Amino acid sequence: MKRLGIVTALFVGTKILISNTVFAQLPDNYGAIAITPDGKVWGYSFDYPSREQAEKRALEECGTSTCQVQVWFKNACGAVAKNTEGKLGWAWADTEQQAQAQAVAACGTGNCRIETWVCTTRY
Repeated sequence: MKRLGIVTALFVGTKILISNTVFAQLPDNYGAIAITPDGKVWGYSFDYPSREQAEKRALEECGTSTCQVQVWFKNACGAVAKNTEGKLGWAWADTEQQAQAQAVAACGTGNCRIETWVCTTRY
């Protein structure tokens, strides 16, 4: 019985080590969110091989000359929140929930709501 436990522990440890090694070899994924100063128009991107490409695509998706990239992220999530007065807050984090919570906090008031969020597939 003790031998089975040791073998199981070795198997699980080896599997985790291999998984982490393979994951570390995956290419990074970048994303970005661009938004107009009034927060009415936005565009986002995800899973691009570089920050520059992700930002360019987010600006293209936003589609107006007043759009600006407010947040970019690598292997993570980004979010933008807006309150009823038009104040914006944005953030990036390891998870969708964290990014949204931080964007709402950055917005600064209790009446902020998420306008948009996006995650890369590797986060």
